[in-house]
Amino acid sequence: MLGCSSGGQSPAPISAPPPPPPPPVQAADVAGTWFNRIANNAVNCGNGEFIDAQAIVITQDDSAITLLMSTGNTFSGTVNGDIVEWTGSFEERGGTTTYTSLSITASGDSASGNASWTWTDGTDSCNGTMDIAANRNWGVEESLRNSGPHIADVLEFTDGVAFITGTALAVTDLDYFSFVLAADATVQAELSHFDLQASDLDLEMLDEHYIQIALSDSVDSFEKIEVQLQAGVTYYIGVLPISTPNPASYNLSIDVN
Repeated sequence: MLGCSSGGQSPAPISAPPPPPPPPVQAADVAGTWFNRIANNAVNCGNGEFIDAQAIVITQDDSAITLLMSTGNTFSGTVNGDIVEWTGSFEERGGTTTYTSLSITASGDSASGNASWTWTDGTDSCNGTMDIAANRNWGVEESLRNSGPHIADVLEFTDGVAFITGTALAVTDLDYFSFVLAADATVQAELSHFDLQASDLDLEMLDEHYIQIALSDSVDSFEKIEVQLQAGVTYYIGVLPISTPNPASYNLSIDVN
């Protein structure tokens, strides 16, 4: 019939289902011992620019990590894909240093990134930055034939740092490492990550005549020596077991500034 309409409505279009959520980002495996070369900019704190060699041990549970620093300080962090981040504070130079940002990108056994930090003693404050390069394979294993300075392993420095992994087997198992500087410099050596239940270790520095010029003999699992040394002289770093009821592994980190 002319002018007649059915009065019906067009069916509503069928909407497409929502896209599936993206798969969770797989956290990179960053567990293990990492050897770090840290370029510190502490100009605002009056300490200039310097290189710091550190060993860090990371334990990981999925995306959560715990970091044990060479000094014994611990930090908690996360791994999101290949991005590693952590925050925290620690006591240093009579005050407190706090990481305000820290991000490192891991790729296999290598990693690099940067950090910003602040320092305060409650009265004075300053800030600085760090450029970080790290690798799980930079530690060189001791030779096990280096039980005296006359048969010391020769240290090889790369960009001002060297890393050693060793084991104290007995009280008589002394480990020595030798080096010669090309220019006068400040040398810092850190002995870390040894289990006091297995072995108490000390750290010494000898001159070319085997005379002790520095000693660190604390009762915790961290020893540190920092001394100004001359070019062209052979020096020796010694790891000295004080007690060894059980063999104990250790990390030795050395930087030259």
